[in-house]
Amino acid sequence: MSHLPRAAAHGALLWVRNHGEVARAMRLTGRCMKLLQLLRAARWLSTGQIHRRFFAAATKDAARKRLRKLTRSRLLVMVQEYRMQEALFTLGPEGKRALELAGAEDVVLERRAPKQRDHFLAINDLRIAAEQAGSLSYFFACWELAAVNWHQPIIPDAVFAMHQRTFAAEFDRGHENIGFFVKTKVPAYGRGFDGLPLTAILILTDRTARMKSLAKAISDEHGRFLFSTIDLVREHGLLARVFYEGANGQPVALL
Repeated sequence: MSHLPRAAAHGALLWVRNHGEVARAMRLTGRCMKLLQLLRAARWLSTGQIHRRFFAAATKDAARKRLRKLTRSRLLVMVQEYRMQEALFTLGPEGKRALELAGAEDVVLERRAPKQRDHFLAINDLRIAAEQAGSLSYFFACWELAAVNWHQPIIPDAVFAMHQRTFAAEFDRGHENIGFFVKTKVPAYGRGFDGLPLTAILILTDRTARMKSLAKAISDEHGRFLFSTIDLVREHGLLARVFYEGANGQPVALL
């Protein structure tokens, strides 16, 4: 996991209204605190991501009901650009206060939803899959690397370690020419990172055709590049046989 503190349930928090009356007490459970801690690192999570990570045994309606309560209590802020789009959630002012009371420092509130929404959410899909895979030592998205003094020649979309193995990940949505991707990123990964040996570099795409094109274009003599789609990772997790060593290879497990 990242350096976020792991706090137990904080207890009852009271929301004071502008006219001085105290709102109905909102009691934070341990699960709520873990959600706030995750949002501090992830910044934005969709309804589906929160359901998958924290409410897997419940229905989506049950998750939405709890999220509405957290939003009304200003623990979370919800953004939904239009009705048919899945809502996004980030920390609210009371969520920031709850984390600070639990010992967290430098908690930042988000002002705007991410511009590259799909890319952003795919990184957090990978984060959730890594947490659910178990034995996660840390996970840093690209926006967190500056805070840990990242000085490598390129900035991956994510770097994480689990089961005593370290991985870098790139999410490709097909907006760049394949040749440009291969020219700018593959050589740096081929040379490796100083002081950070990688078990594998994960190349994730939003569709199978793009995954196969990248696998075909990247010359990988040492089997360090593994390819998959974000949908496969989201549906089956990181421990399933959802990775490919080449365009025509058989699916393999990450570990």
